Parts: sequence; structure tokens; C-alpha cells
Amino acid sequence: MNKLNTYARIDTMDYLRGFALLGVLLVNSFQVMNNLSNYNEFHNVLFSIFNRKFYPVLFFLFGFGCYLFMNRSKQKVNNRYLLYFRRIGFLFVLGIIHTLYAPPGIYDVLMMYAVLGLFMAIFFKRSKWNNFIVTIILIALSIITAFYQPFYGERIMWLELLSNISKWFALMMLGFTMGQFEFFENIHVKLKYISIFLIVNICTYVSLFYIKMSIDITPAGTEMLEDYIVPFMMISSLLIVLQWDRAKMILSPLKFYGQMSLTNYLAQSALLIVFSFIISITPIHSLIVCFIIHAVLITFSIVWLKYFNMGPVELLLRCFTYWVKVPNKKKIIKESFNEA
Repeated sequence: MNKLNTYARIDTMDYLRGFALLGVLLVNSFQVMNNLSNYNEFHNVLFSIFNRKFYPVLFFLFGFGCYLFMNRSKQKVNNRYLLYFRRIGFLFVLGIIHTLYAPPGIYDVLMMYAVLGLFMAIFFKRSKWNNFIVTIILIALSIITAFYQPFYGERIMWLELLSNISKWFALMMLGFTMGQFEFFENIHVKLKYISIFLIVNICTYVSLFYIKMSIDITPAGTEMLEDYIVPFMMISSLLIVLQWDRAKMILSPLKFYGQMSLTNYLAQSALLIVFSFIISITPIHSLIVCFIIHAVLITFSIVWLKYFNMGPVELLLRCFTYWVKVPNKKKIIKESFNEA
């Protein structure tokens, strides 16, 4: 069993997950606290900028995680599909539980992971170029259908549903396809291309801003474009920054936060419930709530991972996936030094 899933973690993915969790709470805390009439103008500005921009990062990373799960060379087992379906089945159950206790205004992504993950399994044995073409088609479909929304009045529900499903599935497929292309291996030699990609996205975003100011264009279409452009800018920027050792050291709390991303994602909602009770007694700005929760969970992650290999929910997921007891406690080796 120990050889089934023993592999060196890709730290970059943990940094990206931790960064995404920062933004997810930024958005969710505003929605929850605003429902309690605890409005904060500055947080409102941040919410309007980053709403719908951090979840795409998580969907992208989930797709890449599926690639790692299905293609690790050390996972030499014949029933990987069974393990995969068991894994996403557990995520679906977690999503149901999360939906039941999450405060109003928070939307669960775990059930979406599981449902779309079923369809993504169709492409696991397809070639990387085949999957890349499928990904491009899905991205185009999500953008085109968004631009067909009316400029005024209510949006067409079935068209919006098609746009969103295409977008989320495209992001998961993109993560899986990037794994097939081995994009995250030896990133330092690809910095030139990542930098060009970042510059193109920045220019596109600025151009889109001026287009919106000068031309009447459906908001749904521009929002969909931003849902791709802004996450791509954030991912590219972080990949470039993480090539410096000093930056990795400064941002190391994000790595621990992201290494326990599933635990922390569920814990964020639980702590928001706690603060929703506290706020009725002592008014607290939503940004302060956001900072407190991040501080608590990051500290918890650092301390927990000092003694254990993975977070508690991640451990449950691993045990359910392989249907065996997985050792989690780290072996602390005490070294003795002889006095000279």
C-alpha cells in the first residue's frame, strides 16, 4: 500500500492552492457578512474585482490533480479507475455535508468536482493533443454562449448554465492536459513562455476594459472572458515569483495552507458560521474576519503538518480511496551528537 501513492509533492501546486484559498475566503466572507448587514465598502470593491476569479484556479488544480492521481508511475495498480471513482464519490458526499452546514451565500465546489470528474474520466486515455483540442472547444463554447446573453434584462438560464458548465469543465480539462504536456516539470526553463503568456493576458485585460467603456457589449460575455484572463494572470504571476527562493520562503505559509486545502476549505465555512454568531454581538468588519480565519487556519496547518503527513480530511479521503488504514504520523528522528 505504501507504494501506491508515495511521491514527491509538487510544491508549486500547494502554493497555488493556498493562494486560491485566500481569495475564496475573501469572496465568501463578504457574502456571508453582507447577508448580516455588515457592509464594508473596501471589501465590496475587492469582491467586485475577484468574485468568480479564484474558483477557476481550484478547478484547474483539480484537473491537474486528477492527472497526477491517474498517471503517477508508482501507482502500478490495475483498478485505478475504481480508486478514482471511489475518490470522487467521497468528494461528492463531502460536498453534500458542506452544502448542509455552509452559511447562506457560499456555494460548494466539491459536488461539482465529483460530477464533472465523472465525465473527465472519458478523456484519461486520450492523447494530449486530443484533450487540448477538446479544451479549446469548451473554452470557445463557454465564451460564445456568454456573448449570446441579452444586454438588458434577465439572462437566459439554460444558456448561462451551458456557459458555466463549459467553463468549469474546460478548466478541469486544461489542468489535466497541462499535466499530460508535463508543463509543471522544470518550470524555470519555461519562464520565457510564461512571461509572454502573462503579458498577453495583461494586454488583453486592459483592452477589454477600454472596449467595455466604449462599446455596448453584453456583461455576461466580458465576465466570462475575465473568468479566464484574471485567473491565468494570477497563476502565471505566482509561477514566476516562485522561481525565487526568497519569495518561496516568504510565501511558505501558503504552501502549508494549500497542502491541507480540502481541510481548510471546509474549515473556512465552519469558522464563518462561528463569526456569524459573534458578529450579532460585536460588529466586526468582514475583512477583519477574513484575516482572523486565515491566521487561524494557516497556523493550524503549520502545526499539524509538523507532526502529520496530511490534513485530517485529506487522510479520510486517502483511506476511503484505497480502503485501507493509511499511516499519517511523521517519524521524528532524534539525532544525538557526541561531544568532541
